[in-house]
Amino acid sequence: MIDSTKKGEQMIKDLILRKASDLDMGNIIQLEVDVFNCEQQIPSALIPIPAENSPQWWCALLDTSIVGAVAAWEDKNRVHWGRFATRQNYRGLHIGQKLAQFSLEALFSQGIEEIYMDARDITVKIVCDMGGKIIGKSTNFYESSVTPVVLYKKDYYRRKNLNG
Repeated sequence: MIDSTKKGEQMIKDLILRKASDLDMGNIIQLEVDVFNCEQQIPSALIPIPAENSPQWWCALLDTSIVGAVAAWEDKNRVHWGRFATRQNYRGLHIGQKLAQFSLEALFSQGIEEIYMDARDITVKIVCDMGGKIIGKSTNFYESSVTPVVLYKKDYYRRKNLNG
């Protein structure tokens, strides 16, 4: 029998992070509905990002299953990052952290200098550990609260270089 630590390590070895394709979107939206609507009571109608906001999606896969997803989009001349979700039975394995890093680096490689988000507490912690800064007060949003955060490219890479 494999203990849970070894099983988690094996999962991480098998993890695939990539930009999402059009074919992935049905599974990604289902994951988003499962997390945001079913767990957090956020209306499903708020999940899709309109095409005019130029959304980009990334996903985390184990075998052929999408276990995590995140998006970025433009709104009011700012790049926003969110819809960050990991399937419930895969949380605690750092899949979300790896997906966040992968997607943020993809955005920075596009020449983006700052990324904005309104995030739940766990995401605030992940992003602030990467150099993000809280830029406002938390506000209630359905079953919990969200906090406005910004991540500047220079701070992200400064923190990454410090941490090795």
